[in-house]
Amino acid sequence: MSHRPILLAIVGDSAAGKSTLGSGISALLGDERVTVVTTDDYHRYNRRERRARRISALHPDCNDLDLLGEHLEELAQGRPVVKAPYDHAAGDFGAPRTIVPSDFLIVEGLLGLHSQALRDRYDVSVYLDTPEPLRHRWKLARDIAKRGYSADQVHAILEHRETVAAEYVRPQRGHAHMVVRFHGGAESPDYERLHATVTMRPTLEQPELQAALDACPRAAPAIALTQSPSGELVLEVDGAISSEETGAVERALWMRRPEMRRMLLARTGDFIENGNLRHSHALALAQRLIAYPVLRARHAKETVT
Repeated sequence: MSHRPILLAIVGDSAAGKSTLGSGISALLGDERVTVVTTDDYHRYNRRERRARRISALHPDCNDLDLLGEHLEELAQGRPVVKAPYDHAAGDFGAPRTIVPSDFLIVEGLLGLHSQALRDRYDVSVYLDTPEPLRHRWKLARDIAKRGYSADQVHAILEHRETVAAEYVRPQRGHAHMVVRFHGGAESPDYERLHATVTMRPTLEQPELQAALDACPRAAPAIALTQSPSGELVLEVDGAISSEETGAVERALWMRRPEMRRMLLARTGDFIENGNLRHSHALALAQRLIAYPVLRARHAKETVT
């Protein structure tokens, strides 16, 4: 790699959907050009030690955030680091491995935006603001299927972590360049038809959204753009948006930027539910909107160099 990587942070509470969101973004950027860093690897204690100390994995004191910052700085300079990965199934750390930076670093985890020192390291940052009832359902399904917990154990964990999450995890929402929220009206919504709200801070470069939407009047009932008094752009995507409407908006967006046209070839919007592959057009659009400023940052660096 002849240039420094672009860093993207994806932050949110446990089972908020960070890995699902990140996988589509990785496909857009080019999986072979992406290195994923999981901040859970920076827990100070394994599961047994956390229980003995009565400390939550969500608490900053349970995480070596200084070491995370040092490693991100090394990776941002194009230098590899060595870190033992955290194995959620075992609740312990594995053998140390070498993390080699690529053109893009996706940093996923609970506390990636906790400090200003960490926030300053990212080119783009995203907070995944999943509503609590939906996140609880996702956590229950994931932790039972993949981490060996019982339903009672998951409910106990959620209750135990609530105070810590409210104090340390959710306030990071206000520090992210973008906030993404998937939500549905029904008590048990169809995950393929969840609505998406993408809030974009004025400090972050975004595509010509309004012009693209104006060029796609047929998509108007399913997608809307507003601007807050503080200058934030808020894109609302109806979960029932069709593949034709989604495709029209995507083409209108990326044809305005020739260097972005490769994004139209990537497969996005996929997720796994109960072992089955499913697809959400709202998720696909959110992933593309996040990938846009990341790719623009990469293009800007390559143009300068």
